Amino acid sequence: MSGKKWKRYRPEHSRMFNDPRWADLKRLVWHRDGGRCQMCKREGIEAGIQDGYIRSGFACHHIVPFESAKTTAEMERLFFDANNIMLVCRECHAKIHRELGSKTKAAVQARRAERFERWKDNIKNNKQ
Repeated sequence: MSGKKWKRYRPEHSRMFNDPRWADLKRLVWHRDGGRCQMCKREGIEAGIQDGYIRSGFACHHIVPFESAKTTAEMERLFFDANNIMLVCRECHAKIHRELGSKTKAAVQARRAERFERWKDNIKNNKQ
């Protein structure tokens, strides 16, 4: 749980990742999940493997991607909802995103278009 500043994300992401609530939420999720990867735990239980084979959790993964939100308010709700976050190890986090296809060129372009629409809506709403 480092105090590093997130700069590679868009401004609204940077604001949320740098919000003190995010650090508190990560700590809460880490304790709630016992510092263990929930994907490994689920797969281990289904395979009948004992608790010792579960890897340590590394990343807080948003189950419903907060980028999928249509409004900034909805994005913040998804981002700061502890029930929308699970602790996962590096391997499982990479696997989740591979399966979602969230790093493909088409997915990135679609997210850019959605961001542009959100930006236009925010500008329009602020003028009214």
